[in-house]
Amino acid sequence: METKGKKEESKERKRLSAVDLFFLSFGGQAPFISLLTFGTVMISKVGTDGALAMLIATFVVLFNGLVIYFLSARFKRGGGYYTYALYSLTSRLGFNTGWNYILYALSYGGTLLSGGAFVLYVILSSFSIQIQQWLLALIFTSLASALVIAGVKASAKYALVISSAEITALVLLSILFLYDSGWNFYNPFQVQVSLPILLEAVVYGLGIPTGYGSIAPLGEEAKARDIGKTAVAVLLFGGLLATFFFYSLGALDFTGNLVYYLLSRFGIIGSLILGFIALNDGTLGGVSYILANSRTVEAMARDKFLPSFLSILKKNKPLYAEIFISSIFIAVITGLSYFMGLYSAFEILGALAGLNNLFIHVSANASLVRIASKRIRKSVKNVIEVIVGLIATVVSLGVFFISLPTFEKYIVYMFLGWIILGFLIAEGLEIIKVSQQEE
Repeated sequence: METKGKKEESKERKRLSAVDLFFLSFGGQAPFISLLTFGTVMISKVGTDGALAMLIATFVVLFNGLVIYFLSARFKRGGGYYTYALYSLTSRLGFNTGWNYILYALSYGGTLLSGGAFVLYVILSSFSIQIQQWLLALIFTSLASALVIAGVKASAKYALVISSAEITALVLLSILFLYDSGWNFYNPFQVQVSLPILLEAVVYGLGIPTGYGSIAPLGEEAKARDIGKTAVAVLLFGGLLATFFFYSLGALDFTGNLVYYLLSRFGIIGSLILGFIALNDGTLGGVSYILANSRTVEAMARDKFLPSFLSILKKNKPLYAEIFISSIFIAVITGLSYFMGLYSAFEILGALAGLNNLFIHVSANASLVRIASKRIRKSVKNVIEVIVGLIATVVSLGVFFISLPTFEKYIVYMFLGWIILGFLIAEGLEIIKVSQQEE
């Protein structure tokens, strides 16, 4: 009876359709905010080669997305990267992957929330409207938290509406930029910069189409195969849409700050629209990663790695885990904004998001290689999975070692300190477990 009850409960929680997952994942990209932030840095480095850099970044991300596609089909349980490592590698590596995913989701979601708040702050300041930066951070994080606690279905509906509006806006803006250029269609493959500079821009571009990490842990709310298919579909769609956007900017020969350009191009009406998009885009990115983080925490609590009350379900959702993660988001992002300002908060969280992104993907890639290699002689599919996993590992490690020296030392220390703390906690839990078994 208990097993039957668990199966029925699991079915009840699978409320998200493939369409819901698509828009939640697209919202996890927060494409507009990503384009205004990461995109500004990209085009400042490579100018009209921004479209090519974005295209390369999209296909680099595609390999990690394919790894999630293969792994999600094998695991029906929620928890995403944590679950993959736990059952494919070792319990300690599983814990450390989940431990780093907690920081990754906090920092990536926090980057989108603080980035959206910063764009809105700039717009309000242009109208001489002064508001405390920490208050904007509090508004953004509280709104995202409220949407999550309202329920996963409500969050998905919000994502559908806002993401649809964003897709429309980005397509129309791209067409408008081409119109402004006099329909200046050019060859994006004629590289104007050196290869190292182009690859440096690619590193920044990697953050734009990465949104599938927010749906990987939602195995309890959606079908496993839908998660994998959606991950690949969203990163390709988001990456190609961003490529089209940068191509249209290249037609204008534009290399400045996108926020200020859009404000000057569209005036008061454009400012109001941009402010509305910033509010909703940042909030939607926060919603996606609060959801993902709470499901990872739920899975870890169920396995006794975290306090067990965080795995308790209320109305078929981990309410306590959602409240716990929401509280951390509000405290960390508001606190950083209060002491350092929104832009500094965005920089710090963005750097931590990038480093932890690479860590958890190396773990996922290793999980796929180990699983597939055990049956490599039984089918061609397993051979393909091993090859994809190895390529993704090499790409992720390459990006990691190239980008690591560019970060501030204190950010690297925070990243490494979090990993070390995770290993110490895992070791402590193992000692307690062995002691209990001996008794």
